[in-house]
Amino acid sequence: MTTYNGPIVITGMGAVSSFGLGTEAAWSALQQGRHYGTIIEHDPCNKQPVWGMRVEDCRLVDLLGKRGLQYLRPSTRFLLGASLLAMREAGLADGATNPDELGVAVGSNLAGLQSMANYDYTAIAESPHDTSPMEAPNTLANAPASHLAIRLKARALNTTLASGQCASLDALGYAAKMVRDGRARQVVVGGVEELSPAALWIYRNSGVLASGCLEHAGRPFDERSTGWLPAEGAAAVVLERKADALARQARPLAELAGWSSAFASSPTVEKRALVLGRTARQALAVAGLAPQAIDVVVAGASGLKHQDQAEALALRGLLAENKCTAVVAVKGTFGESYGASGLFQALAATCMLDHGSIPATASRIEKLDIILPVRSLHAETQTWPGSKRGTVLLLTQDLFGSTSAVVLRGCQN
Repeated sequence: MTTYNGPIVITGMGAVSSFGLGTEAAWSALQQGRHYGTIIEHDPCNKQPVWGMRVEDCRLVDLLGKRGLQYLRPSTRFLLGASLLAMREAGLADGATNPDELGVAVGSNLAGLQSMANYDYTAIAESPHDTSPMEAPNTLANAPASHLAIRLKARALNTTLASGQCASLDALGYAAKMVRDGRARQVVVGGVEELSPAALWIYRNSGVLASGCLEHAGRPFDERSTGWLPAEGAAAVVLERKADALARQARPLAELAGWSSAFASSPTVEKRALVLGRTARQALAVAGLAPQAIDVVVAGASGLKHQDQAEALALRGLLAENKCTAVVAVKGTFGESYGASGLFQALAATCMLDHGSIPATASRIEKLDIILPVRSLHAETQTWPGSKRGTVLLLTQDLFGSTSAVVLRGCQN
């Protein structure tokens, strides 16, 4: 294949979340402003419970079949389920693709961590001979993507990106480049994490979990939020050339018009805000747009104060000349799913463009004015402003300084 200069579009979406199986379950929860958590673990040291959002039984066996499923980590099952749903919506299921032109790109950080811990513990505490050879592949960070590529017979590329909270937005940008450069005709882009004891240990020792009033965890742009509301699950989209999608009569849902990333070397709120704002402007420049063109921002705010303050400050500068831009913080509903969060943001943005509505930011707290003007956050669902084509900016930042931005536009078929 040769280099492609036309639009890159999303033609299918899928999700496995605490709200159930499929995109519509997640979108319905977002529209209703649903926000909940349950106690998922007690800290063995101080008995402080962990408040989070788990994926319950959502008929994955019906979707994936039983064969080999018992050997897969939950994260792999989540990714397989979300990706197969995305392929079905794109009209590419059941061998409707050329394996040599189909790729996989996944954002994930901690998927193999629990298997690694279990494997090492067994080898040290008992014997290397007592470890399971069926468990060994699950110890790798790229295990979910590898299992997905095997399931789809995808041979064009198979890449796992592990850039923290930016991982799946970076996967979108990487996949778009691969399609544009002719490395693949279609790419399944996913984001996935699971809430294993090992992952929760990482979160706890990073100081991001809620302390004090657990019910106030995960309240974006809320000065009384007590920290992350950790979540698990997977979201996936199919990216391809718009010309190819139209040729096979598939319906483009949104165009991926721009992506950029950067790193803030200083942990100060002001420096993080400056770099995040620059990343957003770079992504918009790639899309050929100015900040004034933004209709909606799907923020990465998760209820962790210093991160939310940096993003609010960046948005205040970015939107200074655009008084009509709406800001939606979807983690108020979905929780913080770490490497998968960017794909859940993309899923929400695509649904907004497709349905022509902007959901409210879920919060039970009235005070939402850390820095971001209250006018930007809606308490009720709004109709889409102006043209149906629309422009949505997705923003996120990682704890350690990475920042990413993606620009999505509505498609004119």
